[in-house]
Amino acid sequence: MGFFDIVNIRGLIFAVLLALPHALYIRSGFYHKPVYENRAMVYISRIGRFFSFFLMSVNVGVLERGFTSALMESFWFWFCTAAIAVYLALWIVFLKKSNRITASLIAAVMSLVIIVSGILQVKTLLMTAGIVLAIGEGYIIKSYFKR
Repeated sequence: MGFFDIVNIRGLIFAVLLALPHALYIRSGFYHKPVYENRAMVYISRIGRFFSFFLMSVNVGVLERGFTSALMESFWFWFCTAAIAVYLALWIVFLKKSNRITASLIAAVMSLVIIVSGILQVKTLLMTAGIVLAIGEGYIIKSYFKR
């Protein structure tokens, strides 16, 4: 089994593009660390995010079959490319003026990319991680913009 059988290069690039704006936002100082009432939901969001990015990048061989046709692979690539372009544009809008609607759209697009990737690649764990991420991000956004 070779390196490219284990690592999905395009999935790795998509995962980096999804993670990079969030990491830059945290490092920029714009982010004010709020105190959440339910720390478990914060950890659920983090677990969903890290597992999603890992599973997009690495083929673990558990509960996954891969693309069932070349058409599905092509659709996945173009869908993810377009959705990540929208995701990055939403981040630019969010950095200019952060609000709940933009944050919700960012989380929805990120979760959609991950869940659709799991469905099209027939990766049950990736799809599940995307759902866990969506639930956790929903709580965090609701709590963060509560004020």
